[in-house]
Amino acid sequence: MIENIRKYRGLIIVFIALVIFSLVIGIKDDLFTSRSSGDSLFRINGRTYGQRDFHQLGSAAFDLTSGLARSGDFGLYQMLMGLTAGATSQENAPEKFFANRILLREAKEEFGVFPGEKAISERVKSMRAFAGPEGQFSEEIYRNFVTKYMGRLGLTENDLRELVSDILAYEKISQIVGSGLAANREVVSKDLALQNQQVAGELGRLEIAPFKEKIQPTDEEIQTYWETIQDAFVTEPTRRFSYVIVTPDMPKDEEAEEEKPAEDGKELSEEEKKKAEDEKAKKAAELAEERRKKQLETDALVNDYMFEVEERKGEDFEKLAEENKWEVKTTELFAHSDAPADLDVNLRASSRGGKAVDELFRMNVIESDPLTKISQPIAIGENQWLVARLDEEVESRTKTFDEAKEEARKQYIEEKATEAMKTAAEEAATKIKAALEEGKSFTDAATDAGLTGVKEFSKVTQSYRPDPLDEPAGLFDAVRYVDPGALAEPVIEAERAFVIHVSTREVVKEDNMATRIDSTVAQRANQNQTLAVNAWLTQRAEDAKIEELWKK
Repeated sequence: MIENIRKYRGLIIVFIALVIFSLVIGIKDDLFTSRSSGDSLFRINGRTYGQRDFHQLGSAAFDLTSGLARSGDFGLYQMLMGLTAGATSQENAPEKFFANRILLREAKEEFGVFPGEKAISERVKSMRAFAGPEGQFSEEIYRNFVTKYMGRLGLTENDLRELVSDILAYEKISQIVGSGLAANREVVSKDLALQNQQVAGELGRLEIAPFKEKIQPTDEEIQTYWETIQDAFVTEPTRRFSYVIVTPDMPKDEEAEEEKPAEDGKELSEEEKKKAEDEKAKKAAELAEERRKKQLETDALVNDYMFEVEERKGEDFEKLAEENKWEVKTTELFAHSDAPADLDVNLRASSRGGKAVDELFRMNVIESDPLTKISQPIAIGENQWLVARLDEEVESRTKTFDEAKEEARKQYIEEKATEAMKTAAEEAATKIKAALEEGKSFTDAATDAGLTGVKEFSKVTQSYRPDPLDEPAGLFDAVRYVDPGALAEPVIEAERAFVIHVSTREVVKEDNMATRIDSTVAQRANQNQTLAVNAWLTQRAEDAKIEELWKK
């Protein structure tokens, strides 16, 4: 029995990985697969915390909080964002969550915030994740969540209640820290009035193409430009792989492929129809079972293959594949952005998505360990497995001038053309302003200044969607503060520039404006509170001397 488990250990690992993928909301990699520095992982305010602490209060709790927040619980979402503020990547978000949660628990002691069992129970029952069809708390949904989802995370009902206690404490401490940060109602009222504007006017544009055509740099100018920023021009790292793609020999759906007999006009009885449907369902079930068995057989073959490869320290990669009658293919050196079709395929059973080539370029090779050059089985397509060996790698380097010449020329022309277009737009705005003061219309003034595509616009509001063909993307933002009769600052985009004249601005009144102002005041006060508690947590983290021990 032990030998069988050992033999199929790779398949078991793959299966566990797939289960984890289906559970985890955002973080897919187990922290401890790459950290083996003993039980102590963190030291916070002089106290050390190990793997069990991190799992219970950090990684698993982070997944639990993320899952509950997705049901629409704004309080949970706020705490999740607060405790992960400052995370530099998706992978280290659970670490931030854990460290800040420890600091929050210390603050509960300092502030004397200890939510009671009744308050915790009430908050649990108010969570949308546990609501039934009628919107009320469902004991059945709650119990299923605790026993199934939380059980698979390695957490218990008590862990959930402790999390809810911390949520209540976070909200209370946020109120304390953010007290006195109410939003000014008058300022909010004026801001909403600006948002409720309806603006009309005219605009004209300049295209960048004519400016590009005028810029004809010499090779010497390009080289001088390149020398100042040459580090920005680098080659892509390239890799060469040998690989196998294993596909199960699935039985075909013969019934689906059979040509249907011509209708003879005979109407089947209800009993005959039911019998035919039952027979069809039976065959479909049998086919599904056969395919399942074939998939399991293939999975076992891949697992056996990996076991043998690992036993031989990466040797006989090709020989073992050939024994299974699998074709071994070898690529040329290629960059991540130029992967062969076989490797540029979608991953299977991965909640974070991506392609096989992504996994192959994530491989970290240790020269002293040949097994690091061989990928774990990668699930691709509908039912296939990919196993690859890294044969050669060429790292990224700074390009020579000859290699970077055309790229540098293009960038040089883009920059110079944009500068010239911006200058021309500013000069055109000055001319148009003077012409408007003399009594000319915007259309005539803009045409005289060299603008094209002159047009009027009206009823531009905050929700207005500009026409991408002849209007700037941020039209409302460009004109919202401009007085009628004046010009907005020229809007510079990648391929064009706009000069805009505002003719009228008017506020559109709302019947429920007072209610909207009250709501916005409360919302901004909440935002101020969130910013305050996040800054408070950041400062506590700096003062706490948090040490990540596994990195030492």
